[in-house]
Amino acid sequence: MTQALATFHLSHGPKNRPTLVFLPGALIPPNAIAPVTRIVKLRAIGVGWLEGAGPHDLHSVAARVAILLRELGPTVLIGHSVGTPIAALAAAIDLRSTNSNAVGLVLSNSGANTKGHGDVESVIERVLQTWGPPLWKAMTERSLGSACPAELVDSFMTYPRRITAEATVQSLRSLQQTDLTSMLSELSSLPTAVVHGNRDPARTLSHAESLSDGIPGSRLVVLETGHTSCVEAPDEFAKVIHAVVEQGLGAGTGSTV
Repeated sequence: MTQALATFHLSHGPKNRPTLVFLPGALIPPNAIAPVTRIVKLRAIGVGWLEGAGPHDLHSVAARVAILLRELGPTVLIGHSVGTPIAALAAAIDLRSTNSNAVGLVLSNSGANTKGHGDVESVIERVLQTWGPPLWKAMTERSLGSACPAELVDSFMTYPRRITAEATVQSLRSLQQTDLTSMLSELSSLPTAVVHGNRDPARTLSHAESLSDGIPGSRLVVLETGHTSCVEAPDEFAKVIHAVVEQGLGAGTGSTV
């Protein structure tokens, strides 16, 4: 039996505006985007997609996210790192449905595939061999190009207790096997922003360009951040979300009631 997704309410917003759905990277807490959602003043939900029995391969998670969209109505999907391919796959599933609910995409700190992403295998080995607080701390420091905001320190260090090494590895193995290149054009009807951090130790600008180039009409935004742009530059990230939301509403994508 497929398990329902763990969701976390992050902020309130007007009922006639889209809901933001945040899909964080592996080990990143679902509330990591909370400082951004307070700025944009929209209803927002973080998804703990690595929690529970799974399955935790990206395609299975995306299918569950697409079900969530049917429950939420008009939605802007925000993917970070491993959450980015989940967001893209879920949006594609939603767009194929009779009544689609995705009205925009923000894809950050990732790429269309893992070509040139040299440390996935080493991360998998570390997860299998050294799972626990020292690893979680090291991964947080790797992800953030600056100090973790005080309000999020506890979340970054304790959230991984809710997930398992096995679930994390399953998602990372699936990431290695996933290549979005051939399906990105399916997302051309959605207002889309691709965000890259110019100090990202895991992903290069070419990774972000591969995403943006594959989605006609998308916009590439480069920020002064590391691998977790939404945490490191909340004001700038909020502007990106706002632009996508306004573009989606202006284009009449999805329903706003």
